Amino acid sequence: MLKTIRRLIKRRKAVSPVIAAILLIALTVSSVAIVYFLVIPMFSRTNLYASIHGIKDRNKDSWYDEITLFVSNLGTKQVEISQVIVWTVSRSSLGDKSQWVEHEEWNFTITGSNIIHPSDPKTVKLRTDNSYVLDSDQIELELYDETQYRLELHQSGQAAAYVTDWALLSEQVDFGDVLDNFEVFDLQVYGLEGSIDVPGWPSNNYWTTGGEDHGPLLPGQNIWLPVPGQSDYVKFYYTGKIVIFHSVMGNLTTQPTYQQINRSAIPFRANNLYILGLAGSWGDEFPNGATALTLNVTYTDGSSDIWNLGHEYIDDWWYNSNAGDRCVSAPFGIIREIDLGYQLDSPGQPIHTHTASFSVNIFKYIQYISFTDPGNDASGPHIISISAG
Repeated sequence: MLKTIRRLIKRRKAVSPVIAAILLIALTVSSVAIVYFLVIPMFSRTNLYASIHGIKDRNKDSWYDEITLFVSNLGTKQVEISQVIVWTVSRSSLGDKSQWVEHEEWNFTITGSNIIHPSDPKTVKLRTDNSYVLDSDQIELELYDETQYRLELHQSGQAAAYVTDWALLSEQVDFGDVLDNFEVFDLQVYGLEGSIDVPGWPSNNYWTTGGEDHGPLLPGQNIWLPVPGQSDYVKFYYTGKIVIFHSVMGNLTTQPTYQQINRSAIPFRANNLYILGLAGSWGDEFPNGATALTLNVTYTDGSSDIWNLGHEYIDDWWYNSNAGDRCVSAPFGIIREIDLGYQLDSPGQPIHTHTASFSVNIFKYIQYISFTDPGNDASGPHIISISAG
């Protein structure tokens, strides 16, 4: 068309009205076509961006059921998100598609928040409905193998979904209710049977002169003590009684083999569990390689972390009952020896105890802290205090 017009101009010939009208119509149609096929799409494009800026476990069941999504529309027309799918996988399995987990039942918490207007970035919340959604539609986070995520967003009127690159999900967790200070447990309030060693003795055997570095334990006392792996001292609370487990020796044959702290009503998250105690009434008298006490931390999803405690944690609380009249657990490097000095009452022995730290899964809520004695040895381990933080 343009060539025809240029040719006519060069020849400087007159154009009949009919031809001129045809040329004008042709030019108009061409212009409209250019605007429709090229210009309008340029100003009607969508360019969606999204990422997770928060993830939360609302009902504390150790499955994550709420995400905060940052969304931005860099295009020129509004976008309606019809479905959000979250894919997760542990970092070590990222290259294995069979390990990718699809979480698809996510719903916007506010009606209309799935409509994203141009140049109006915002954060929106999505949740799963716990009344019918399977656990697999919620998200489980890995502690030791970081969880990666990828978003798949479907848009109304668009055939192709918007898919993000893989990114780290673990760092987006809402840790607002994680214990940021030390919570101490009054063991007797939680039902752990408190006594003194040996039950029926009139003496308060943990009333001492105090060791070289730490003062005596006093009933109703908060005490700050060093714990392996912790740069700051850890707070413990001593009720005045100690929890003593079963032994085949002395008057401990009727002591319990199982005791538990039940936090079902108020589950909690923490980085570590701390124990003051473990040295036992006959802690030197159980076989090498054997377990004198088992610690089980159970989370609200039913999973557990379990520690089998042997001589690296437990020896005899009387120094002079151990080989060399010393703490024989300390050389293993797992516990911290706490010299308590001499007992004020009979039999007036130099005694000690231990502090120890146990790393728990910060992504999950703790429901139970349980202790199990095998019931067939002499050790009789002690628990003086438990803290978390």
